[in-house]
Amino acid sequence: NFFAATTARGASNMNTMLLLASLASSAVAQTTNVKCVTTAGSFTAVVERSNSPQGVDRFLELVSSGFFTDMLLYRVIPGFLIQFGVAADPKVQAKWQNDKIPDEPNLHKFRGGTLSYAGAGADSRSCHLFVALAPNGASLGNAKHETTLGHITEVEVFEKVADNFKASGYPDTGSLQNGLVSQGNAAAAKYPKLDKILSCHVAGHVEL
Repeated sequence: NFFAATTARGASNMNTMLLLASLASSAVAQTTNVKCVTTAGSFTAVVERSNSPQGVDRFLELVSSGFFTDMLLYRVIPGFLIQFGVAADPKVQAKWQNDKIPDEPNLHKFRGGTLSYAGAGADSRSCHLFVALAPNGASLGNAKHETTLGHITEVEVFEKVADNFKASGYPDTGSLQNGLVSQGNAAAAKYPKLDKILSCHVAGHVEL
C-alpha cells in the first residue's frame, strides 16, 4: 500500500544518508600542512598520517588546541636536533605531559628536517617533539619513540635557530625541560635569546 511504500522509501533514504555521513566521517586527512611562525622565520610542517597515524593525530590535536603558542625552542644542538614541546603555560602542559600514546614503527630514514616525538623508553610519546638537523640528525630514528611524522619544508629556519643559539654563547639548555614543565617559560628567564614558536595552525590537507 501507499503508506508501506512511502515508509520503505523513507527508510531507504535514511539509510543512504547514514551511509554518506559515515563515509564523510571516515575521510581522514592523509597529508596535512601546518604553518608556524617563529622568531627566526616561518616554516611549514608537512605531516603524513600514513607515517604514524596516532602520532600525527596527536600532533594535529596539539596544533588545533593552540599548544604551540609562545613555545620555546629550548634544546638546541647544532647539526643534530632542536627540541620543543613544553607549553608556555604549565597548566596547559599538565593536560598533555603524561597523556602517552603507543609507539609506532619508523617507516623512513631520518634526515635534516624530519619531525618526530622525543621520549624516554617505550610508549613515551606525548607532546615533546624535535626536528632533526643535518648532518648528525640522520643517525636518529632508531629509538622506539623516534618515528617520522613528516618533514619541515623550510629547514633553513631551524638552521637559523641553531646559528642564533651558537651566537648567544649559551651552554646546553636541555636541562631546562623539567623547569619549563612545572613553571612554563618563566623557567628560562636567564636565556632571553632562545628562539620560540609564536603560533601554529593547520593550513590545508588532502583527504583519503
